[in-house]
Amino acid sequence: MNITDQAKQVLSEVLREQGAEGIRLSSVAGCCGPQISVSMDDPEPTDHIESINGIRVAIDSSMQGTEALTIDVETTPQGEGLVLIGANQCC
Repeated sequence: MNITDQAKQVLSEVLREQGAEGIRLSSVAGCCGPQISVSMDDPEPTDHIESINGIRVAIDSSMQGTEALTIDVETTPQGEGLVLIGANQCC
């Protein structure tokens, strides 16, 4: 997994505002198979925890293939937001 420098800046600000220590990736049911959820939840005891570009990331131990994921920032006419690149987006 990768977190771009621009995404790191946005995540750091959001985490500070929310009083959270990091993010958590987990798998949830989706319309065409498992989908990835990104939250500011506390890690579960079985999560794999690592620091990616200075951000603490807890990854659900049941998840596979997270190496290809990137969190980046996207700017649209509606504003700026975080995007998860490399996730299944069939819906």
